[in-house]
Order: sequence, then structure tokens, then C-alpha cells
Amino acid sequence: MRTPINAQSAQRNSSASLFCRTYSTEQPPKKAQPVNEKENSSGSSSSNARSPGGDGGMKDVLSLLPSSGPLSPIGIGFFLLTSAGIVYFFTVTKEQVRAEREKSKNKSEVVGKADVGGPFELTDQDGNTVTDKSLLGKFALIYFGFCHCPDICPEELDKIGEAMDILERNPKTKDAVQLVFVTCDPQRDSPAEVKKYLQQFHPGFIGLTGSVDQIAAMCKAYRVYFSKPPRVDEGQDYLVDHAIFSYFMDPDGEFIDVYGKDKTATTMASDIERRVTQFLNAGRKIKK
Repeated sequence: MRTPINAQSAQRNSSASLFCRTYSTEQPPKKAQPVNEKENSSGSSSSNARSPGGDGGMKDVLSLLPSSGPLSPIGIGFFLLTSAGIVYFFTVTKEQVRAEREKSKNKSEVVGKADVGGPFELTDQDGNTVTDKSLLGKFALIYFGFCHCPDICPEELDKIGEAMDILERNPKTKDAVQLVFVTCDPQRDSPAEVKKYLQQFHPGFIGLTGSVDQIAAMCKAYRVYFSKPPRVDEGQDYLVDHAIFSYFMDPDGEFIDVYGKDKTATTMASDIERRVTQFLNAGRKIKK
């Protein structure tokens, strides 16, 4: 039995419709996207990388250090603390030493002024009376000795004369210092003897002598040690043991400093020039 034409046509249409629906519901396969190796690698690295400035970066740096020893975090910290402590110690110590030195200097100057010097009354090489008031208004460099001294006194008096020659080249210090020689042997050193003796040295010297008690009083005021043999026969030669210092006094009669045998003429002149300049810079005047 043959199917009618209309029935066959309907059957074909139904099959075609089914085929079309089946084909349209199936999605074509997607094409594979090309993989960018640079992006993949950068993406991977960026996801794993840590900011060097963050906590993770610091932990990574610390993890590279040894856990013990001088290069460990504790060792490095100890080194930094020790270094800071040393710098602080030396800075503080230096300041303390400077302060103590300044304090000691000021203390010694005050003590020196109170200990040396005082009133006296003696006779110069021309027979004139000279007292401590006679020296006021000028600086004074006073040396204690005796006219029969064989070597030490001449050497010291020559040195003082050389220092004066240096000072006289400077207008500020010229005629600013009075040189004074005081004998520790008044029994033999009369005014005439002192005058004769001083002719060998600088012409600016004033030579002073007096009675034994007068000389002893001045030596005591200036803390000058001297000693002579206890028993001396008439006309017998002898030596006098005495301190070898030159006493530097200011125009007010106050003690400034002493210059011993170890000081040179240049050293003395330099120090005296400095002191005189300070005095003048303070607005003070010197009698000339």
C-alpha cells in the first residue's frame, strides 16, 4: 500500500524539523585561546611576590641572618648599643675633664693671690726707703738672692734681663714691669754692695736690702726659703741657700705667678706679655 503523497511530505517535513532542532541545540566547540607565557609567568610571580617594604620582606631579610653569633640580630643590636655607649662615655668624660681643668685653674689662681705677697719696708741701692706701696701701679718681677752667689743668681738675673729686652720691643709692655732684686744676705749686702753688684745686669733693677728682721719679714710674706750657716766667723766666706724663683706681681700688688729655673727668657717674656695685654684690654692703666 503506497503512502499518500501528502502523508510522505508531512513525514519529510517532520524529520527535517527534528534534524534542525537537534543541530541547533549543539554548540560548536570553542577555539582554544593562545596562552601568553609572559603574562602567565608575570601573573604567577606577581601573585607570589611580596613587597620588600612590608613585614614579609623584613622577615625574609631576618631569616637570612644566623640565629646566633656576631651577625645575628641580637649580635648586631648589641654592637650598636655598645658603640652608642662608647661615644656617649667619651663625650661626657671629655666635658667633665674640661670643666675640672677650668675649675682647678681658677682655684689655683685664687689661692696663689692669697698666699704670696705683703707689706715690707727696705732700703734701695741709693739709700732710699722702698715699701710695697712704692711698687704699686706697675707690674713687678721680684727675685731673691745674694751678691756673693757664684753662679745661680747671675744666671737668673741675666735671664730676667733678656726677658726684659724682649718686652721692651713691644710698646705695650715697654716700661710696664719693674725689676726688683732682694738680698737674702743683709749682713754682707749693704746698699753700696747691692748697687755695685747690679751694675752687671739690666739697668732697670731696683736692689733692696735692710736689717735681718726686715729681710726675714719680707721673705716670710713671699714664702721664700733661705738659710745661711749658723756660725760664721768674721770675714769668713759662706753661701746662702735660697729658693730660686722670680715672683710676678700685678699693679695692685697681687700675686700672679712664679718663674723657676726651668723657664727660659723667651717663655717668661711671652707669659708676661700675655698678662700685661689682658690687663690693658680690661681697661686698666699702667704707671710709666
